[in-house]
Amino acid sequence: MTIEAFIENFVDSIEGLASGSVGPDTVMRNLPQWDSLAVLTTVAMIDAEYEVLITTNELAKQQTVQDLFQLVKSKKES
Repeated sequence: MTIEAFIENFVDSIEGLASGSVGPDTVMRNLPQWDSLAVLTTVAMIDAEYEVLITTNELAKQQTVQDLFQLVKSKKES
């Protein structure tokens, strides 16, 4: 599991995000596309791609894409 692959999956899951427009330090809530649908599709993507369950509350506590990646990585390893 790499941050690059995670970002690619993140971008692919949210409609309207362009490849290369998101990096590890991107603050998710600052994205124009970040809305309730983006939250739900991100939770679904993480479940489908990584077999990790996160809640919308856990997602809301993450600031950047890197923060979210670290959360998923820690849950996958445990």
